[in-house]
Amino acid sequence: MGGELILSIILTIIFLVLMGIMFLLGYKEALRTKVVDPLKIEEFFVGEGWDEETWRAYKKILEILHRDLNDEEQRYFMELVEEGYRGEFLIKKFLEFSRQFKEHH
Repeated sequence: MGGELILSIILTIIFLVLMGIMFLLGYKEALRTKVVDPLKIEEFFVGEGWDEETWRAYKKILEILHRDLNDEEQRYFMELVEEGYRGEFLIKKFLEFSRQFKEHH
């Protein structure tokens, strides 16, 4: 009876060690291949889910800048939209950021 207990403890320890090794190998592989968390959305598409007012603000910003937005500007614009900025206030807030961004870069 004592031998069975020792054997089950040894098998449990071996199983836990193998689980730990498999986890570490999988985690290392995930970091190496830069696996994207499917629950976290990082990439936004221009106009995805926008109302008409946001579209007009976006188009007006492009007209004012005379160019497309770079990645950093696009990310900031999306943050402003998510925070609820709309219309002229969205344009004003974005252009302030764009001016500061130009000064620092």
